[in-house]
Amino acid sequence: MFKVGEYCEEEAKYVASYLKDAGLKVDIKGLVTFQSELVTSLQGRASELRENGRISEKQESLIAAIKVALEKASEEKASEEKDIRDLFMAELDPDWKSKEERIMRLNLEEIDEGAEEELLSSMAFFIMAAHFVSSFLDLNDIKLGEPMERQLEDPVVCIYVDPEDVDPEEPLLRERLEVGLNKIYEVCIDESTSALFEDIDEGFQEEYFEEYMVLMALGLLVEELVEHPEKGRIDIEGFAERCILEAGERFTLSIDASQAAEEIARSLEKKGILKMKGNSIKWKT
Repeated sequence: MFKVGEYCEEEAKYVASYLKDAGLKVDIKGLVTFQSELVTSLQGRASELRENGRISEKQESLIAAIKVALEKASEEKASEEKDIRDLFMAELDPDWKSKEERIMRLNLEEIDEGAEEELLSSMAFFIMAAHFVSSFLDLNDIKLGEPMERQLEDPVVCIYVDPEDVDPEEPLLRERLEVGLNKIYEVCIDESTSALFEDIDEGFQEEYFEEYMVLMALGLLVEELVEHPEKGRIDIEGFAERCILEAGERFTLSIDASQAAEEIARSLEKKGILKMKGNSIKWKT
């Protein structure tokens, strides 16, 4: 089978529908993949981090803003983390709400490049700030709606750092391996049906141009193998040479499928186009 691409479930079905409509034999396979990242940080009381010169002016502003936000939340009897986040963001940037709304419309309106970069920078900052709120509440065991007692006097703070900038023996050093498991879906086709690429809807050709070009390349190779059979028998090495093709004149499409020759041969054998026996291949007439 030839892999067209990897997609989320809905998009995989969408891509497969185009290919099936053109007559290609399609298979969708679900796979679990993972991503991992080693996160290095310094974690301790704000006073400890200050003594080590590890708290920047920006981080001091975050700590000050979260303290004000939590005090306001206590006065307003806020009990949701979202409410704390909103109060925190307002302390950092009074105009944050309108910026967030503009970010949500970013793909729907035309703005100059400078304004777009500024909004994207704001989005990155908002994401970081939201994570800071969640981490701060967790590290200091703050329960929303309950008295905070003395937790804000010298709070526990987590500061992310470059591992190369920290002594491995640093007592405040924390390392965490974050592993995320995701489900992806592979869309594959039977190689022998790729010759039907010309029947694929133009909508797919435009929306998935790269995938279409690869399907076209495979399809042209299969057409060449089907329409120009070899006389007599050839070995798999000879068939691999047949899987190298150049098509076109002013624009040349250079195709090298020699490494996949055996898979292509088996696909064509299933379609009754040729016969494989050991290392020998013969076209059926």
